[in-house]
Amino acid sequence: MFAAPDPATLRTSRSTAVSFFADPVIMTRLPDLSFLSSAARRRALIAALLALAGCSGDYSGGTAGDDGGGQPPVEDAGGSAGGGAGGGGDGMADLVDGRAQYDAQCRSCHGPTGEGGVGPAMTAPTCPSCARADTLIARIHDTMPMGNPAACRDDCAGDVAHYILAGFTTEVADGGGDDGGDDDDGGGEGSDGDGGDAGSGGSPGRDATCSVTMRFQSSWNTGFVAEAVIRNFSGAPVDGWEVRFRFADGQRVTNHWNTELTQSGAEVRARNAGYNAAIADGSEASFGFQGEHDGTNTLPMDIALVADGCVLAGDDGAGSGGSDDGGTPEPPDDGEPVACADRPPAPRTLRLLTRREYDRTIRDLTGLDGRFTDDFPVEARVRGYDNNADVAVVTSRHVDAYLAAGAAVAERAVAERRAALLGDCSSGEACLHAFIDRFGRRAFRRPLTAAERDTYRALDREALTGGDFDEAVRMVIRAMLASPHFLYRAELGSASGGFHVLDGYETATAMAYLLWGSMPDEALLDAAAAGDLAGAAGRRDAAERMLGDPRAREQIADFAGQWTGAYRILEQFKDPDIYPRFDDDVREAMAEELARFVNHVFLDVPDGSFRELHTADYVFLNGALRAFYRQPGATGDPAFARQPVADGTRGGLLALGAVVASHAHSNESSPIKRGVFVRERLLCQELPDPPQDVDTTPPGLDPGLTTRERFARHTDDPNCASCHQYIDGLGFGFERYDGVGDYRERENGLAVDASGEVVDIEGFRTGTSDPFAGPRELGALLADSPAAQDCAVRQYYRYARGYEEGAADQCTLDALTASFRDGGLVLRDLILDHIAHPSFVRRRAGGDA
Repeated sequence: MFAAPDPATLRTSRSTAVSFFADPVIMTRLPDLSFLSSAARRRALIAALLALAGCSGDYSGGTAGDDGGGQPPVEDAGGSAGGGAGGGGDGMADLVDGRAQYDAQCRSCHGPTGEGGVGPAMTAPTCPSCARADTLIARIHDTMPMGNPAACRDDCAGDVAHYILAGFTTEVADGGGDDGGDDDDGGGEGSDGDGGDAGSGGSPGRDATCSVTMRFQSSWNTGFVAEAVIRNFSGAPVDGWEVRFRFADGQRVTNHWNTELTQSGAEVRARNAGYNAAIADGSEASFGFQGEHDGTNTLPMDIALVADGCVLAGDDGAGSGGSDDGGTPEPPDDGEPVACADRPPAPRTLRLLTRREYDRTIRDLTGLDGRFTDDFPVEARVRGYDNNADVAVVTSRHVDAYLAAGAAVAERAVAERRAALLGDCSSGEACLHAFIDRFGRRAFRRPLTAAERDTYRALDREALTGGDFDEAVRMVIRAMLASPHFLYRAELGSASGGFHVLDGYETATAMAYLLWGSMPDEALLDAAAAGDLAGAAGRRDAAERMLGDPRAREQIADFAGQWTGAYRILEQFKDPDIYPRFDDDVREAMAEELARFVNHVFLDVPDGSFRELHTADYVFLNGALRAFYRQPGATGDPAFARQPVADGTRGGLLALGAVVASHAHSNESSPIKRGVFVRERLLCQELPDPPQDVDTTPPGLDPGLTTRERFARHTDDPNCASCHQYIDGLGFGFERYDGVGDYRERENGLAVDASGEVVDIEGFRTGTSDPFAGPRELGALLADSPAAQDCAVRQYYRYARGYEEGAADQCTLDALTASFRDGGLVLRDLILDHIAHPSFVRRRAGGDA
């Protein structure tokens, strides 16, 4: 569940082309990297990530995602089975088991055939121990996998080493030493009776067509998390499966995912869920479970696979191949829609926290108010959104800013929030260990692994802290806040049939950052641990609770600001000589009005709808904005209140001051900006760039003309009309609002014409024309427009997913749009349906499609 991402993910993830950064846990060995070249520093930083991710730390060059050259491993110089620590000394290496163990524990870091990826290539330059069986077995036995070095010892280490040295094949070369099984017994490779895949039985039997591998992802004094992986290499698809196993130490399963699991005493049965019954040839499915134990915790015994067409290594045919009655196990119905369930559109991603998300996470994690991200680079925007994972690339400037921010947070946290962070204790080793577990679970949005726990505990050393307990706490905070596990939120999931499914903690994190722009709270983490977020109903129930939190209102306002572009109101320069009535009080009030209005429609109005968003006849005003809008009531009152608008000058999304002012120049209105805004942001109809030989300079100011007259002359050119027919009629309808959103009926002493026209509202060249007068009438047209309704779903999808949609997303978008329409265009349901949809927790198995 907490395994490192596989190399293909890091190569194709929308958040990579990444230069990763150092965790101070590692940097305690490199206290000053300033002497390194940028390339060398990058390598040191990547090495830190590899250590944190549980991959080999012997990184020696390249950048994250390099293929590593694809060189084959160095052959065994001795040509023997080898001795050494870790087994294999009996000369009976099980290559099938070696492949299964390599795939489960090594492949994600080192690549399918040792070519390298997140971890180094298994070639002589980067892996000297790969030259001989004895050195490689010892290396695996003692140190691999790095995140859990006790997971592959003895026979496992020998089998993996010989699988690597055999060239990543289970075929035994003629005359090639004694790496294989005993061919005289009629069994396949690995039939030496003591291993094979976990649960294979080891007795002679038919050639293996499937494998089951089970491992502990983490284990602690009273509990564990385990994963089982089923691989199909039978040459035909598997349709339906059941894994049976037995606990030897009285373990009890408390939670499970990607399976329907039942336990009776020591016996456990795990059947496929409805969505992962099929396993294509050459593919795999996985499931996981969490459990408790009483101090002794060994891997399950007697693991058997029941699936048509599957034979495990050493199986005599009695333990697999079908269900109890000879048929395929009937997959249970998980109650989820299936139209798009087997085509998850989203890639597996690592999503870097935005500046806003970072500050909010620090606030919720430590209780500290303030901005810690002023020195962070500003995010690039894609389609108006600042959370696009495609462009979230970490630079050296990011690294420096993250380290400085972490140090500042640690200093303040200990000075201002020490008692709240430490809880019932104040000093001592036990207190620090409890703090590491508690703070780490919240900072990483999931429990720490045993290796991580040990690493952070190791910071409490005299050489680092001088024996100062508070300094140890500060170092732990700094280390965790500079870790990729804090700065990135993973949406990787575990393999399940033809796709990957997010685990409970990844799901909780995705929900929290979508609905709150911050980390999960304890209730959401507990729901993740209990498996309550695996199904649509559980996610919907949790989201309903979360929408009642004030942070949800901040997040809805953030979405609305980015969707409409109205966030610009707080950033734009407006000429004070031309607009003396517009000041910072009005500017800030406009931003607050947008936030209050959209939250009222999304959350407060019963069944608040898309139509209400566009046709509301009220506004939210304080004294400053009331005076600016020339509405009746007290102008000195700083409090906001809902107020009806009787004169028709305001009402609905399009007449909000923040919206119309944001799409204007510093010294005048802009029909072009406003027309493009409606086309691209509210109708999702992308306009082509103007030809390179066309002059796009706006017409000069002319005190004898209105803005509409000036722009009409400019765009009457036939060379411009092909595009401007879709822009100008929309933009002219906003002309009653000047460059700061102030309502006007005259400009330069001339009457303002606010009539407009929407050409082809449902799509270019559809041959329709809809006249309107002013933004409120345009809002009524948009409220009834299928194109505008579809666009609202699409815009929220872009915001939620963190990437620009493509052809693979259309099935999911169609399903979400149909649900939105069928439900009466209720905006609250738009959010809930998105979270409840199966695609929210499913990711494509590979990279970009």
